[in-house]
Amino acid sequence: MDFEGLNLVELDKNLSIEEKEEWQAIYASYRGQSIITGEVVGVDLHEFKYIPKGEKKTVVKTVRCLIIINYRVKVIIPQTEVFIDIGEEYSHILRSMCGAKIDYVITHIDREAGFAVASRKMALENIRKVYSKRPIKEEGTVTVDVIAVGKNVCTVTYRGYDVMLPQRDVSYSIVRDLRESLQPGDKRKAVVKSFDKDNGILQLSIKEATPHPFEGIEMRHPIGSTRIASIVGKYGGGIFCRMSDNITDVLCSYVYMQQDKDFKVGDKVEVLIKRYNNEKKLIYGKIIRKLH
Repeated sequence: MDFEGLNLVELDKNLSIEEKEEWQAIYASYRGQSIITGEVVGVDLHEFKYIPKGEKKTVVKTVRCLIIINYRVKVIIPQTEVFIDIGEEYSHILRSMCGAKIDYVITHIDREAGFAVASRKMALENIRKVYSKRPIKEEGTVTVDVIAVGKNVCTVTYRGYDVMLPQRDVSYSIVRDLRESLQPGDKRKAVVKSFDKDNGILQLSIKEATPHPFEGIEMRHPIGSTRIASIVGKYGGGIFCRMSDNITDVLCSYVYMQQDKDFKVGDKVEVLIKRYNNEKKLIYGKIIRKLH
């Protein structure tokens, strides 16, 4: 039955106050395209019936969907309605969005079955319109919402624009897995590197919103000093160690008689600071011993 033909007074008469408020927000969004914000609680597969453009027969397609349940009502957001600028080839991102707080607009209501279908794309378009007269300033610092986190890439959103950030734009330090330090739903400061309004391309950097850990290194970790660190990675014969401040990395080698097989990622070690490379902003050291 069409939504306009429903007897909402009858359908809603036995609802609790919380249920009535939830449905009222859904009705209002459907009627006026007002935005609702909710937390992604999971990902489901749903079948949708539609008639392809230029065709006459109905087609059934199974689509991966984000699920939001603010109180009792299940809101379904098909993957085709999640992003504007990120293509369907990145649909795997949906799996890493649980916990993210996202905006959406209701596009269909099945009141009797107790669910609704929504579009995040429509909400993003509305947000962009609202901010269209307030240009995004390059080199400015803004607050972004983290909506998805993978091992090497995270996705953030700002003023209706989704931006995928590789690890190099998230942290100065070497990170084995971004999911160890970032979660969907987090807020982070970021620097606007560039904004192409005509093509809808926004470039951000979370990393550049904080001072480089190399700054003031001579005072904090002078040459000849020893520091406790943890091994965070190995590459090309080098061993990357992170200081106890959790932001400063040292590219290390072993002292004589040490064997690589005896040192593993996660081991705590004592490191001797040997030299700096000011141009590359790198610190070099030697692993003196493993701590037990």
